[in-house]
Amino acid sequence: MEILHLLQAGVTKPHPDRTASATWLAMVYDSTRAVGGVVTTSVEEPTVGRNHYRVGVRLRDGKPLSILFNAAAFLVAGAEQQDPYMINAVFVDVPGGDVYRRAGLRVATTAELNQPLNDRHLHLLTEEERRDVAYHQPSRLGDLLFNWFD
Repeated sequence: MEILHLLQAGVTKPHPDRTASATWLAMVYDSTRAVGGVVTTSVEEPTVGRNHYRVGVRLRDGKPLSILFNAAAFLVAGAEQQDPYMINAVFVDVPGGDVYRRAGLRVATTAELNQPLNDRHLHLLTEEERRDVAYHQPSRLGDLLFNWFD
């Protein structure tokens, strides 16, 4: 499934989902162990100002990453760990992505997340979501799917 098909009404809003997030977190641990890394932070849940779950990991080479999860889209992404108040993520490919796919989750690639955002991406979003986009002006598809809207 192409990532653009995930742009449905509600995908930009915080969507806490205990069952989906438990599956995602279990896969974070499995995939991180599979690549010789460790989970380093507690899970941060979606809230006003962030529509996704986030957890920190450190890979075997010592590189810190954040693994993100948009529960409304069942979508997993990777990002460089950065100051939590920075809004524009530097997306990276998710290490151990096959583990997530076997659990029924979709894994976004860096190329998919860095696609420029345009009006054709927004037609299935709600009017409120389109107003958020107009106000916050995300430039990439990943900034819409893993956003900081308040």
